[in-house]
Amino acid sequence: MGAVEDRRRKRMVDRRFQLGLAVRLLLVLTALLAAGIALAFAPSIYVLATTNDLKSLEPAASEFLVLHKRLWPAALLIFAGVFLYVIRLSHRIAGPMYRIDAVLRALLEDRDPPVTKFRDDDYFQPTAALLGELSEKMRASRKGTPTRPGTPSGPSAS
Repeated sequence: MGAVEDRRRKRMVDRRFQLGLAVRLLLVLTALLAAGIALAFAPSIYVLATTNDLKSLEPAASEFLVLHKRLWPAALLIFAGVFLYVIRLSHRIAGPMYRIDAVLRALLEDRDPPVTKFRDDDYFQPTAALLGELSEKMRASRKGTPTRPGTPSGPSAS
C-alpha cells in the first residue's frame, strides 16, 4: 500500500508571510482603534483634568467609567476578529503563491510542472489559468508536439 497524501487544510501555508501580514495589519488597526478610543475618552478626560467643581466632575467621571466598561471588551473582540480574518485572508494569498512557486521551481529544474489548481475562494485565479497554459506549452514543446492544432513548435517554427 502506497503512502497516503495528507490533504488536510492547513491554515498556515506560509507562516512567516501570514503572521507578518497579520502583525502589520494589527499594528495599523491598533493605531486607528487607539485614536478612536482616545477620541471617545477625550471629552471626559478634558473635564476631569481641567475642572475642580465636584458637580461637573461627577458626570464626567461616571461617563469615563461607563466607557471603560463598554469599550475595552469591544476592542478585544475587534482585535481577535481582525487577527482571525487576516489569517484567513492571507491563506487565500499564501496558498496560491505556494503553488505558483512549485510550478516555477519545476520549470527552473526542467521538470514537467505540476497542474496548477487553486481553491475556488483563492486569489490569483487568472494567474492559475496563465500558469496552466504555460505548463501545457512547456509539456508540448518537450514532447515535440504543437501546442495548438496547426501551430508548429520548436526552433524552426519562427
